[in-house]
Amino acid sequence: MQRIFSLAGAAIVLATTPVAADLKVGVGKTEITPPAGVRMYGYGARGTNISRGVHDPLFAKAVALSDRDETAAWVTMDLGYADTQLTQGVRAAVATKLGFDNVFLSASHTHSGPSFVDDFPSASDPWVEQLQRKIVDAIAQAHNALQPAQVGVGWGHVNLGHNRRLIRVDGSVEMFWENRDGVPTEPVDKSVAVVAFDTPAGSPIATLVNLAIHPVVLGPDNLNYSADFPGAMMEIVEENGGGQVMFLQGAAGDINPFWDKTPLDEGAYDQMQRMGETIGREVVRVRRLTELSEVQSIALGVDKVHISPRWNLDDPEVRANVRQDYVDRFERENKAEVKILMIGTDLALAAFPGEFFVEHGLRLKQESVVAHTLFVGYSNGHLGYFPTIKAAAEGGYGANSSTIVEVGAGERLVNLALINLGYLSGQLHRTP
Repeated sequence: MQRIFSLAGAAIVLATTPVAADLKVGVGKTEITPPAGVRMYGYGARGTNISRGVHDPLFAKAVALSDRDETAAWVTMDLGYADTQLTQGVRAAVATKLGFDNVFLSASHTHSGPSFVDDFPSASDPWVEQLQRKIVDAIAQAHNALQPAQVGVGWGHVNLGHNRRLIRVDGSVEMFWENRDGVPTEPVDKSVAVVAFDTPAGSPIATLVNLAIHPVVLGPDNLNYSADFPGAMMEIVEENGGGQVMFLQGAAGDINPFWDKTPLDEGAYDQMQRMGETIGREVVRVRRLTELSEVQSIALGVDKVHISPRWNLDDPEVRANVRQDYVDRFERENKAEVKILMIGTDLALAAFPGEFFVEHGLRLKQESVVAHTLFVGYSNGHLGYFPTIKAAAEGGYGANSSTIVEVGAGERLVNLALINLGYLSGQLHRTP
């Protein structure tokens, strides 16, 4: 059963908290690697270069969660983004097939994946439609595998990323893409959240890993599909008792790996593997120390709000200076969705539709009334970069270029999430 409220022009759906219900969890997985021959996502420097092959396969992984009243599914994908069209199509298909539409789609934001092209490899059976069918199948697998589960949350630490916006003494911004010496920068979120699901007997079902670093160890000269460092990380954790491992990208909009865009002749694949293994070992360590317990319920909340463009897109001069793919995507997706999954009383995953600067993720975790709150970006839509207000004034890539959302949009969406978390947790009330 659900209750629907309105807040600041947004529809908020709050799931009622069931009495004496038990959490069930299931997982599913499908390979989504397309054929070679499509333009790759992620780097303007690639131009029209097309994919040539596969370094490591791409997957969509689903976890389904259910109590006696609610069922939800979260899907992680080794792709650059999850757009609204794909999200809506999957939700509609799952509703028809399984009877629920509480579905989250999150992309890792790898820059070594395919672009979405409607006529590849053929107009009669494009890969993007195959992708939707495969995601629905993975959700169905997870739903069919539901079983009683325990859940636990642990936190680790890695120092492998840096803030790529270097603020000079005079206040100007220098883009600091590569940082192989690990020069300290700020702000950076070095935390790694580890969510563990096990059977009551202690057998691993799944591990969710949340951190905030762009998956761009591989650079534009790489034309082979790859999940980048998250793929290597997940493989290590799965080999060491993590069950099905799923990567949830955080607020990584201005955070790069130290080895950014590594050329192939400088050991890009080795560096990617090394970074993944370092994170994987930390996840394994944290998971082994994490205490799990029974959880009685899940709850869901969603805000959908209109986002205005920062620029006057009716002005031909402005339009000529904004990337056309950004404009096209924004005009398709100018409603932003912030969707929350509460698991028990102490864990919440909040999904945001784009590339949010790291300060947004830090603030959500610091100000949330829920003890363990995870910021998950690149989810259920893709509206590009969400800089902070301060960064928008300072400038730089993603702050006053290659961004299209109105100034303050990021703060606004984080505020809505914080309020919704208050209601979902029962710490805010509708009546005095």
